Amino acid sequence: MPSWNEIQQYARSKYKLSYDEENRFALVFGLDGDRSQQIWVSKFEAFDEEWIEFRSVVCKGAEMPGKVALRKNANLVIGALALDSDDDYVLLHNAPLGTMDMVEFERPLHVLAKCADDLEKDYSEGSDDW
Repeated sequence: MPSWNEIQQYARSKYKLSYDEENRFALVFGLDGDRSQQIWVSKFEAFDEEWIEFRSVVCKGAEMPGKVALRKNANLVIGALALDSDDDYVLLHNAPLGTMDMVEFERPLHVLAKCADDLEKDYSEGSDDW
């Protein structure tokens, strides 16, 4: 099980980071059709342990009805849709750092990037804003 610093160093060595701060970083995944999706990775504490949050913006809150977002949550393999403080829908996934391995770090990055981009295509008028 890697530490936060090891996770961050791994990300720095494998990906080009678009942001790189002490407790969070972001990377942009290139997807089919010249599309891209930015994923934020940050650490936080809850229940007396360290956790990692993976987060990607999907669309503005007004672009997806709340009832639709709740129904989408029922079919997501990993993560959940939520409204952030800017009233944007984000797809996020939290995982405990104490039991994480590199596969458990990589998988959410790739799955969230694909799912968030699919939702963005459907609900953000097809634009590639995030």
